[in-house]
Amino acid sequence: MVADRVFHRWRNCLLAAIVLALAAAPWPAGAGGPVTTYQGPEAEVLIKACWDKTLEERSIGSTARTRAGILKTVLCLEEVILDQFEVLFPGGVVLTREQAAEKLKALRFAAGGLYWDIYNNNGGCAPGCGTMYHTFHLSENAIILEDMIRKIIRTRKEYGF
Repeated sequence: MVADRVFHRWRNCLLAAIVLALAAAPWPAGAGGPVTTYQGPEAEVLIKACWDKTLEERSIGSTARTRAGILKTVLCLEEVILDQFEVLFPGGVVLTREQAAEKLKALRFAAGGLYWDIYNNNGGCAPGCGTMYHTFHLSENAIILEDMIRKIIRTRKEYGF
């Protein structure tokens, strides 16, 4: 029994050491590890730049100005995605910038419309929920685009381009 406990402790220590060694090892891009050759932009920097451009307009205090500022942020995020698509799909062989722009516009109207209904046309909003909710559909759309930017940059890092 004592020998069994000693063996199990030894085995657990060995497994922990192996896991730590594997976690610290440099893995090639195809294995999901970090790539040191990626020289492109970072997702958070691209996202922050779009939000920073509209900070003043979003901070004015009126719902209309805030809404206009968030819409400009959404459009900026779409432009970032289009720029990154040109790197992902060189020469527009798979997806041209124009095709991607049309898909992003369709996404903006589809997701925005659905979120608008969630926040402004739900059964509890009779006769209305207030103008504060008139910006929420845009913020939700921005979240979708931010996630897409993060995934694009992660893909670029994984494959080193």
